[in-house]
Amino acid sequence: MIQDHPAGVTAIAALCAIVAAVALTFAVLLAVHAIPLSSGAFLIGGGLEQLGPIAFLLYAAIMILLAVALWRRWRWARRVAVLAAVIGIVMAVPGLSSAVMDSRIFAIAREGLQIMVRVIVVYYLGQEPVKDWFAAR
Repeated sequence: MIQDHPAGVTAIAALCAIVAAVALTFAVLLAVHAIPLSSGAFLIGGGLEQLGPIAFLLYAAIMILLAVALWRRWRWARRVAVLAAVIGIVMAVPGLSSAVMDSRIFAIAREGLQIMVRVIVVYYLGQEPVKDWFAAR
């Protein structure tokens, strides 16, 4: 039985915490009208940024909860992280498609990187040793 946190789980939990911090920063900046709504589109995508600071606060809360759940090895955390990554992949595809059509190189790289990271998360969390680590609790 593996007792230590696998490096990948630690990295994914840290990534969730970083994303939560960025979302929280966007929520605060949007609340004080320091930035336009569209500036956070890359983070939550799918047009959800138009809902304002509340959408970013909810996203930050979900990511913090997911980071804690992964770190504490809660059984459901692996499945929720996979689901969140898959939803993120689906939501990033229209942005990538639009960027390709408009030849926006930076947006192509940004959306492509998001998709690649999420695919890696899904692949990693689907590996048997990781499944066993979560199930061993």
